[in-house]
Amino acid sequence: MKLNNTILKNTLITFTAVTALAVVGCNGKSGKPLVKIGNETITQSDLDTLARVNPRLKPRLATPAGREKVLDNYVEQELLYQESVRQGLDKTDDVKDKIALYQKIIVAQSLMDKELTKKVREYYDNHKDEFERVKISHIMIKLASSDTPDTKASKDIKSPKDKNAKKEAPKPVSKGHAEAEAEKLAKDIQDKLNKGEDFGALAKTYSEDEKTKDNQGDLSYVTIRDKRLERWGWLALAEKAFSLETGKVSDPIKTKDGIHLIKVTEAKSTIPFEEAETGLQFRLQSDLKTSLIEDLKKKYKVEFVKEAKPATPQAPANTPVSPSEPTPAAPAAPQAQPIPTNPAPTAEPAH
Repeated sequence: MKLNNTILKNTLITFTAVTALAVVGCNGKSGKPLVKIGNETITQSDLDTLARVNPRLKPRLATPAGREKVLDNYVEQELLYQESVRQGLDKTDDVKDKIALYQKIIVAQSLMDKELTKKVREYYDNHKDEFERVKISHIMIKLASSDTPDTKASKDIKSPKDKNAKKEAPKPVSKGHAEAEAEKLAKDIQDKLNKGEDFGALAKTYSEDEKTKDNQGDLSYVTIRDKRLERWGWLALAEKAFSLETGKVSDPIKTKDGIHLIKVTEAKSTIPFEEAETGLQFRLQSDLKTSLIEDLKKKYKVEFVKEAKPATPQAPANTPVSPSEPTPAAPAAPQAQPIPTNPAPTAEPAH
């Protein structure tokens, strides 16, 4: 029976974090008691420490089901720990070696944590513009790809100026419109907005972005260099959004996928440090570690001990070769003898 990979991974994450706590120990007990096991008590502060040691557990601890699972894993680990101590396994050389190794790893990681915390804070404070955001919604009229034009599809879409436009929603179109057609449709929608019609209602009716139309075109928060919009090829929407006042609607904006109208639905604000912190840690940790290790190599001499080269094997004793004597040359090929004019009689072989 195969275990679900996600369940196994999450269990290992919790198990490893609890093991780390068992290795370094907890500095006293405080907080609300949660579980009693023998003479030990697991408290709320223990779970708080777990979340601090492994931030990936925070989302799980925030839900009742996730918290219960983490606590169950903690109980299992505590049971194993207490029985191991009772059997004296913590006194064995093997376990002592592992504790020393884990302690070294944890202490070493603390330097990375310290430097990363400082670096993340510095980056956030010095690049505040990267963390400014606005909330926007959009209406998109899809463009036909240049290699697959579809004029028939354009005829199936009613213009917002048609009398029956409110009564009949547009039919789904997969290949989009020619650029001139899309621009005209966007302009007609803009006219309706200028007359006071609701942006969200028009998005539901006319937008051809299937991901957002049912949610009134909501694209949520975007930053000036928004990675999500950049990945979609829609970065022009973010750039325009930061020049608009709250509640205002843009002129049509062209992207590779279509013609868009955007509306800023929430004023510009700054992403709180607590929300930006985790993403910055992942973004900066690799370069920080490389830089830190390079600096430490300059500070501490690192020398790899080279292994001695194996001795040259000796020649067998029955075929000695003196290194001072040259190797005998191969015998010369026999010289051809001149053929006598009057050959002598052939001699009889000796007996």
